[in-house]
Formats: sequence, structure tokens, C-alpha cells
Amino acid sequence: MRDCSRVLPRFVVAGIALAAIPATADSPMPTDGHLSLDQAQRLLVERNPDLLAAQAAVRGAEADRVAAGERPNATFSVNTSNFNLDHGIGSGSPWDKRTDSVFRIDQTFERGGKRHLRLRQSGANLDAARDDYADAVRQQRLALAQAYWDLKRATDKLAVARDVAALEHRSLDLLELRLKHGDIARLDVSRLRIETARADADANAADAKRSDARIALAALIDLPGQAAQLDAGDAWPTFAPPADAHAGASGTRSDVAAARARLGAASSGVDLARAQRTRDVTIGALYEHFPPDGRNMLGVGISVPLFTGSRFDGEIGRALADRDAAESRLAGVELAARADLARARADLAAAGTRVHRYDTDLLAEARDADTSTETAYRVGGLSLTDLLDARRNLKAVEDEAADAHADYAEALAALAAAAPDDEDARTP
Repeated sequence: MRDCSRVLPRFVVAGIALAAIPATADSPMPTDGHLSLDQAQRLLVERNPDLLAAQAAVRGAEADRVAAGERPNATFSVNTSNFNLDHGIGSGSPWDKRTDSVFRIDQTFERGGKRHLRLRQSGANLDAARDDYADAVRQQRLALAQAYWDLKRATDKLAVARDVAALEHRSLDLLELRLKHGDIARLDVSRLRIETARADADANAADAKRSDARIALAALIDLPGQAAQLDAGDAWPTFAPPADAHAGASGTRSDVAAARARLGAASSGVDLARAQRTRDVTIGALYEHFPPDGRNMLGVGISVPLFTGSRFDGEIGRALADRDAAESRLAGVELAARADLARARADLAAAGTRVHRYDTDLLAEARDADTSTETAYRVGGLSLTDLLDARRNLKAVEDEAADAHADYAEALAALAAAAPDDEDARTP
């Protein structure tokens, strides 16, 4: 079993470190609905149903450990015999009746280190429960980051769609005014009306997607009644060249630590099953009272089980199978953790390259092209078709830039979730 002094900090880090994230007010939920990712993480720990259930599981494992350390209770028994059916039991108080009364106390003493093995097994299960909580925090933080950046993505796309729709409406107003003066073809006005209606539809669709993103985020932090007011207030993470920040991490990821703890519990279970073959001893003391003869006697007794029907072969076989299954699960979790880390690093590198291209080249070029096209159209140098094409291209590039920023932010969160926990970070 692992040293509990090294396991407890993981639980503390998962529960306390997030709760220690600075907040701007007593309540982490701002009144204007603009939520930072740090505030959302605090709400996650305080309100997320999955994390609250994981905390309850830890409390249950702590209670199991207390129960595992308890020794067998003594038993007290009273037996009365020698009832004379012909002459009765006599008169007087119950103590003076003509009966033979035996008062006995028995105490079982466990042998074979059973209590120690139970404590070791329950301690490993407690470690696993704490690591499960840490892993639940890890996974829920990743889900929260994805929901948070999806909301910001949807908000940015809605802003672009509304800007395009507003621009189309202004252009349509100008073209209709020119149509009244007869200096533009009716066909151009009809085409722009179609584009304006399409822009309005795009804005409505973007608004619906933002509503969906708000609901998804509100569900994670258990604020369904405030979903309509939620907004992602943080700016997009700034692109930075990939660094091997997690390459030398010396810790173990929480899901791997939980699987390892369960293997320790299963190994203790094998030892505990084998320990059942060591006979426990029950020692008793008695006091016998028999008034007719004035007999008051003391006695002692000892009892041990006889393995006439079972030598716990089934229990031992089951424990061995559980240990083998725990070993296989640990190997699978370790393999999945390494794959997660490799995939997260590759995804981050790809997302970083993409967002860097949009921030340094593509967005600026698309905006310059749109501005030049607008200017040329006003002086009659380009057709309405060229103008509409430029606007569609700019909207597409801005939408793709929002996707690129969201993918990069989510890739950062995925790498943080996939990386092992630093040993130093597990010290409170």
C-alpha cells in the first residue's frame, strides 16, 4: 500500500487548490454573468453533482477504514437450567430461586494479522477513493474548459454574424435609396435582399448555438437558472511556442494512481483471504450460581474453529482473481494515460500552428481584402458579386479564426488534464 502521507495531498490538491482560486467576490458568480474560467472552476468544485458524489465516496471509504480497524465485540450470555418441574423453583427473589444460572463473557481474539490486513486493504481503498475524486476533478475541469471555450467560440461567431447582418442591412438601405433614384438595377437590390435574409438566418442560428453552449456550461456548474446570463469573460489564451512543460513531470496521473491503489487493495485482499486459515481464539469467563447447594463458582473456557467443512479455498481463489483483474486494469489505465498525453501534445502542436497562422496572416489579409473591395465597390470599380464574395470570405475566415482559438484553448486544457500530476504540487 502506498504511504498515505503522499496520497492525502492529491485529495487536498484536488479539493482545496481549486477552492483556493482567487475570486472577485464572496460568491464566485458575478452579477453581470461574465464568468472567468477561474470562477467557473470554483463553482465546479462547489456545485458539480459528480464531484459532490465523489466526495461522498471518499467519506464512505473513510468510514470503511474506521470499521476495518474495529476489533470483535465481546459477547455476554446468561443461561439458566435445572428447573424442577415437580417442586418448582422456590420462593424469594430471582437470585434465590432453585435454578442453576451461568453468566458468561466471551471475547474473540483475531490471529494471523487480520486486523492489520483489513486496515491495509481499507487504506488502499481509501487512497483509491481519494484518487478517484482527484480524477473526477481532472475530468470535470477538462469538460468545463471545453464548455467554457465553446461558449466563447459561439459568442464570437454570434458577434461576427450580427456584424455581417447589420452591414447587409445598411447596404440594402443604401441600394434601395439608389433604386428610387434609378441609378442601380433592381436585380442587384433583389440579390442583396436575399443575402440580407441569409445573414439574419445565420445570426439566429449563431444565437441558438450560444444558448446551447450556455446551457452546457450551466449544467456543469449547476446553475441552470442562470444559463441565459452566462458569458465567457476571459480572453483567448495567447499563443506560445510548444514547450515540454510536462515532459519531466515526476508524478502519477490520478486515474493511474487510483488503479494502482486498487491493485494494492486487491493484494491485501489475497493476504486477508489466506489469513482466514489462521484460527481465531475465543476466550470466555463464567460465573455459576446455584442457591440450593450454595454453589458459586468461576470458570474459564477457550474455543477455536475446526476447519471440517472449508479451508477458505473459494475465498482465496476469488481474491487471486480480483488481484489479476486489478493488474490488468492498471496496465490498461497506464496505456490509456500515455496515449492521452501523446495525443494531447500532438493536438496542441497542430492547434498552435493553426491559430498562429490566423493571428499573423489570414485574418489581416481577409480584412484588408474586404476593406479594399468595399472601397472599390463604392467608386464603381467592382460589381455587387465581388462585394458579396469578399464579405462571405471575411465571415468565413473570422469564423474559422474563432474555431482555431477555441481549439487551441481546449488543447491546452486537454494537455493539462492528460499530464501527470507533479509530486511537488501534491504537497499542501
